[in-house]
Amino acid sequence: MEKINEFVFKKVDEMSGRELFCVEKLRINSFVVEQKITLPELDDTDLVATQVYLLNNDQTCALATCRVFKKGDKWMFGRVAVDKDTRGQHLGAKMMKSVHQFLISQGADRVYCHAQMQAKPFYDYLGYETEGDIFDEGDVKHVMMYYKLKK
Repeated sequence: MEKINEFVFKKVDEMSGRELFCVEKLRINSFVVEQKITLPELDDTDLVATQVYLLNNDQTCALATCRVFKKGDKWMFGRVAVDKDTRGQHLGAKMMKSVHQFLISQGADRVYCHAQMQAKPFYDYLGYETEGDIFDEGDVKHVMMYYKLKK
């Protein structure tokens, strides 16, 4: 079993080529290969977002990743992916806890995400609340969800 280190928070400009490769490989495997999503995997948001990730000990693959960014006055995250071989180890929940701590340090009091409907139970478990109706994004049903960082 991998020794789990701390999640890394970096802008794309701060990442090594290896780190960027590992993160993008996981995102492509999760969203393009597994889920068959046809929207561009990289977009301009990646240039301004903080990339959150955990690499394996050999630094040959990302075990979990997401990106955090500000859209208007709202903090958001997206592109949440966990390597299929490490699912069930609660890396997603650990990553979200790290994201929450990071956002509190940035002065945020709430964070939003476009949750895929198949992932909604995960966010429900973490204490997220639904806002609005179900919508389509890349031929996948989503719902806006948010979490209150400061109770």
